[in-house]
Amino acid sequence: MLTPSPQYGLRQVLIHVTIGDYFPPSTDSAPEISLLRAANRSMLRKKNGTTDVFLFVLVGHYDTDMAREVISGYGFTNFSVITMESDQLDEQLSISYGGNVSAEVGDCVSSWLNREHPGALALFSREYQSAPFWWTGIEHDDGVLERPFNTDDFASELPATHRTRAATWLIVLGNVAKLHTVQATSPDVLGSDRAASWAATLCEWLHGFNAASGNGYNDFDADSVSEKLGMSDFYLGFEFARLCTDDLETLCDEHDLDLDKIGWLAVAAITANLRDELRSMLSDFFDGDSGLLWVLYSSIWPRFAKPMVDYSQELLQTDDYNRLAELDAPWRFVSEGWCDEADV
Repeated sequence: MLTPSPQYGLRQVLIHVTIGDYFPPSTDSAPEISLLRAANRSMLRKKNGTTDVFLFVLVGHYDTDMAREVISGYGFTNFSVITMESDQLDEQLSISYGGNVSAEVGDCVSSWLNREHPGALALFSREYQSAPFWWTGIEHDDGVLERPFNTDDFASELPATHRTRAATWLIVLGNVAKLHTVQATSPDVLGSDRAASWAATLCEWLHGFNAASGNGYNDFDADSVSEKLGMSDFYLGFEFARLCTDDLETLCDEHDLDLDKIGWLAVAAITANLRDELRSMLSDFFDGDSGLLWVLYSSIWPRFAKPMVDYSQELLQTDDYNRLAELDAPWRFVSEGWCDEADV
């Protein structure tokens, strides 16, 4: 069984959806108890310094002020309420998540996340497992973890899908690679270079998945990344000499480079060296290779018209031949750390 990884500097974003006239749930019913437990958990986490964010979407004939009062009474503090009127409600729709109602819910959830929490990454919540949330994820908590480079510079080097999530990815990286320890136990410049190496590896890895998934090409630019992240020439030269066994002059001839233009080769050597370790750490953080595939895949192709658990099961448990063929390269990338398709 996987041991949950720490989530320092990250808050959870959770969305609860009720379709039909089932809110508030009956007193002492299982749905009410699950909400009370979730509220209690949120209060405990807030006491310990993490304020999670909740959205309640109510589809039917609801009074928003009444809903706020009920939700506040459960103990939730940092929450929003969206009520949606619909003339197409019936019991079957509320059970099957079918038809126009679910599409409207999906549009509502998508708009809210894009507007209020564009940096959120999908992640099944370890903290709120007792409640049937429609969607759960994590996002960065501003100002919690310092980094030696500008987040916007890092974001500019990511695939377009992940640019708004750059700060969240850096906090995830800070947790799994223990960047605060790397910087604290190293001289200033060396600590910054090591942190930048991990960030460059993550950047390359996300570009690799973008290509492996068929969403685009691997547009990772090693020269630009090393410049944006402030990797020193001394560090690049040292790591290149340590990691590359080929003769330097031969490499320069092979790539038609002058000796002072080998920075991108050094970055490539550094990221290739850290790639497997990064994959393993991210897999642990996202609760296994399946969870890691889900967060990467759903970042490119987000869907919200059904609960996240339903979509993830459709993706990860499919027996459709064409679907399996589409997932072959992305799965090999996630489970092995790289694949030939990622180099395209």
